[in-house]
Amino acid sequence: MNPTQTESASLRDLPPGGWSRFSTLLKRALTRRCPQCGAKGIFKNYLELRETCPRCAYRFDREEGYFLGGYGLGVIFSGLIPLILLIFAFVYTDWDWITLELIFIPMAILLPLLLFPYTRTLWMTIDLVLDPNEHTEKRVRHHNIK
Repeated sequence: MNPTQTESASLRDLPPGGWSRFSTLLKRALTRRCPQCGAKGIFKNYLELRETCPRCAYRFDREEGYFLGGYGLGVIFSGLIPLILLIFAFVYTDWDWITLELIFIPMAILLPLLLFPYTRTLWMTIDLVLDPNEHTEKRVRHHNIK
């Protein structure tokens, strides 16, 4: 690490473990902030995530294929939310098919786009809870050396 990377790394204030780590990560994920330091501006636009945090220089894409789990979360949420709401509409309303189609077809198209940045930040949350940063950064640095 060079001196600027060390200074940037010192800005990271993620709790070391337990419930406080999980709740901090979840809050940061739902507000689309850096999981390590909580800084805003980690997205270039609504859908495009920057390579590193502009404040603490944390590298988001920790290894090749890292966000495949985030895509999986997107598929699950984008499928389950309309399905559960559609079942609810069938059981508790008397809406006709046209009304249901006018509601659920746009929902099925737009929901993946709306959820995309959140599934990426939620994936980082899951990863940082299950595999703390220190282990993966060592693995990535070792891989880059070879």
